Amino acid sequence: MIVKKRKVPLAIRKLRALAYRLPPNHPKLPIIMNDLKKREAGHKGECSIDFPLGFLEPKSYYIFHDLRLQDQSRFFQLDTLLISKKYALIIEVKNISGQSILIRISTSSFER
Repeated sequence: MIVKKRKVPLAIRKLRALAYRLPPNHPKLPIIMNDLKKREAGHKGECSIDFPLGFLEPKSYYIFHDLRLQDQSRFFQLDTLLISKKYALIIEVKNISGQSILIRISTSSFER
């Protein structure tokens, strides 16, 4: 069961509104569009996990998208938290294009 649905992030909605309102020759428009494209790619990557999660039995799992939690005085964000009776799984999604990613099991590291 999806407890907390995924929404389009506020930063993306703000950048879209700003880009729509600026004239095409505005000097900051390329910077805004570049930031918007990066954020939209990240959001698209996060949404890509929704399809496979849809195959899970709704009565057996609780799904929380875009969860913002607090640890004492700090906040942190989880892309997706999946909870069952036996375990909790944190899913962090990265949408990276262009270069491959090397996974080194011996050092538990990722390299781009």
